[in-house]
Amino acid sequence: MGLSEFQTPLEVWQLIMEEREAGFNARRGYVLPPEPDSAALRWGSAFETAIINLSSEQKGCKIIDREAEYSCIDIGLRSNVAENYITCHIDGRYIDIGNLHEGKTTSAFAYRDKWGEPGTNKIPQVYQVQVQHQMLCTGANEDIVSVLIFPETPDKWEAAGWKIIKENEISYLLQKDNRITTPTAWSNVLRDMGYFQQYPCKANKEVQSMMVSEYSQFWQNHVITGKPPEPRNYDDIKRLIPESVGTVICDTQMAAWFMEYQQITKEIGKSGNAEKRRNKLRLKILNRTRKLQGVIDDESQDKIIFRDSQGRKLGQFGKGGFR
Repeated sequence: MGLSEFQTPLEVWQLIMEEREAGFNARRGYVLPPEPDSAALRWGSAFETAIINLSSEQKGCKIIDREAEYSCIDIGLRSNVAENYITCHIDGRYIDIGNLHEGKTTSAFAYRDKWGEPGTNKIPQVYQVQVQHQMLCTGANEDIVSVLIFPETPDKWEAAGWKIIKENEISYLLQKDNRITTPTAWSNVLRDMGYFQQYPCKANKEVQSMMVSEYSQFWQNHVITGKPPEPRNYDDIKRLIPESVGTVICDTQMAAWFMEYQQITKEIGKSGNAEKRRNKLRLKILNRTRKLQGVIDDESQDKIIFRDSQGRKLGQFGKGGFR
């Protein structure tokens, strides 16, 4: 849907196509996105079990079905398109009340900026979409989002010497020098300090219907056809045209974009909006190039050379990037 700050629609499409047909990307010269890795992801994974325990204690109800997979087809959802491609893995389900459990971690700064009052459904938009998706797939009427708030960001803790040690799929340790502790011990202290909160989110059938419509269009227009969605950023473009060879004779529009790009480059630093425009021009130029692959000749062996109709060099794109 283009709302995630972690993945673009193109990245999602690449992973879906690779899962459906191994080697799909390599055969087309596309480069798969790298496996996501960050301190926030490492610490979020390490604290999953601790958050389940805190959530279970808070509600006085056991949580089961951890990482269980569901499909819309399982609950009888039907439309003009078979919805068996709409699936999810849940963090868990409260055994007695039937509500879903979704666990999150965040920093105190991000919490103040993006989360509302505890007990409400005021959570970040991307999580709203996630829990509606989970309720769509499972038929649940409510998803309780439990968030453990870190006073500092995980990257600062790692810089201070703390390490995540993985014992098995659900068990982790925290180590700094000769000190070893557990995520459970940390999370209990944070809870007692008021750094654990819960947000109940009700199913919204209207929103879910809109989401299914978006999913259906994405599936029909891109997955079934094998046609990539429009790239959103420079990294998207680089994955679609990694083999940079040949010469492009730019049309009038591309030449104008290059002139504007060069002018902004001379003035960069005077305005934040100028840098945004320059990035947008770079994306436009490379996206047009991707669609004009048929007019590239083999004059250059290690990069794409851009020339105007008079043969003057306007720029290039290769392993060293765009310039």
